[in-house]
Amino acid sequence: MTNNLLEKAKSWTRSVLLKFARKLKTENDKGPVVRNARNLFSREIKIPIVVSLTFTVIAICCMFVIGLGVSYKTMLATAIFVAGVVFFIVRTQSVEKAILKDNDAVVLICLLFIIAVLTFQISKEYISPLASPVSVFTLIATMLLSLRIGIMYAVSLSLFVAFLNDMRFDVFLVMLCSSVAVMTNVQNIRRRADFVNVSFKTIAAAAAVITVFYFFDKYDISQFIRNLFYGILNGAFAIILLPVFIPLFEKLFSRTTNIKLIELSDFNNLLLKRLMLEAPGTYHHSIMTADIAEQAANVIDADSLLARVGAYYHDIGKLIKPQYFIENQVSNHNPHDELSPTMSSLILVSHVKEGVALSKKYNIDNEIINIIEQHHGTTSIHAFYHRALEQSPETDIENFRYPGPKPTTKVSAIVMIADSSEAACRSIEEPTVVKIKDMVEKIINNKFIDEQFSNCPITLKDLKAIRDSVISTLIGIYHARIEYKDKKE
Repeated sequence: MTNNLLEKAKSWTRSVLLKFARKLKTENDKGPVVRNARNLFSREIKIPIVVSLTFTVIAICCMFVIGLGVSYKTMLATAIFVAGVVFFIVRTQSVEKAILKDNDAVVLICLLFIIAVLTFQISKEYISPLASPVSVFTLIATMLLSLRIGIMYAVSLSLFVAFLNDMRFDVFLVMLCSSVAVMTNVQNIRRRADFVNVSFKTIAAAAAVITVFYFFDKYDISQFIRNLFYGILNGAFAIILLPVFIPLFEKLFSRTTNIKLIELSDFNNLLLKRLMLEAPGTYHHSIMTADIAEQAANVIDADSLLARVGAYYHDIGKLIKPQYFIENQVSNHNPHDELSPTMSSLILVSHVKEGVALSKKYNIDNEIINIIEQHHGTTSIHAFYHRALEQSPETDIENFRYPGPKPTTKVSAIVMIADSSEAACRSIEEPTVVKIKDMVEKIINNKFIDEQFSNCPITLKDLKAIRDSVISTLIGIYHARIEYKDKKE
């Protein structure tokens, strides 16, 4: 009787703690991560959106007045230009909802625009409008925000430079073509050295357009040579400005680029090195999960690099109590044998919260933290739930669930599937194609029925492709044998 009362008390305590945790869970916005106090950029930037937009409009008006003078034409040009940008933003709001609702992303959009127009004014006064680094700011917007925002920058900034220079069509076309050129294959920019290729693309696009205008007799030979020089100078600005602005804005606004993800995947990273030394079983599991997640992301055109790096860090919270997770147990002794199911479940659930805390302490980016927080969703811990049922048939399964949230992106859902599939298939004594296939299908079906994918934009077609990819990768990892039927059968 006493044991039953004690177990009910523990169950009630757990229920209260879980409800409290759900109320305090971190919101899934794209705002900046809280930085380490010793970090130079430890403070979050919080500027109201209205203030950002007001300053941007004022900056545009000032540049138009300086370039074109005070007149009704200037005001009309400013109004048309601002209206065009607003129209583009409104049209893309449904697609870029997350970015446009993010205070810091909007501040970044406005700040980039203000810096760009100031740079163009300086370029016009002291060098040439053809040297205006439109492609640089377009690439920064594409890498830190999105491709659609990058396209908006390419068009609007090219028009802006043309407006400031008597609506010169050659200036507009050179700026636009060089910007479009650098946006192609932007997802392949994974090293700082790739900025050199950006520079060459800018030079090639600018030189091609300038040469076309020369063939149409828009330039004489001296103008042609001079403009080619300015086109080369435009490309040189990419090598100078990109390595400065990209890391700066990454830090200030906690944006995640491919370059940052490559740096996070370095196993000399202190957090990954700790995982390797203190929880080797979890480290090996994370490596296998990363291979599975990366291949699955590739087949549905999701961000495979983010999936890989997110999988590296998804179980980082197990560093706090590594011995309580089976992959790190080197002997037959299991600490959970001495604990109640409720306490064991609490320890397992805590690795998500601990992972988020560790990631913030080590300045890991927000997109990785979201994956850590969501890779279990609100799934239940069946093993300890069934043990608790044996002790108390009235046990509520809700007390044995992770606090969530559920995956909100395709990458988070992929890491969830890859994590569960790798762990489950590792437990198969003699893995075969049939056993692995059945296990993966069972895992995905159970999570689908449990509505773990209800908050992310993943389709049944995506799940089928992910299932096939996960099965294929696991068969390769475990070298599964095909089961042949007996001759008599």
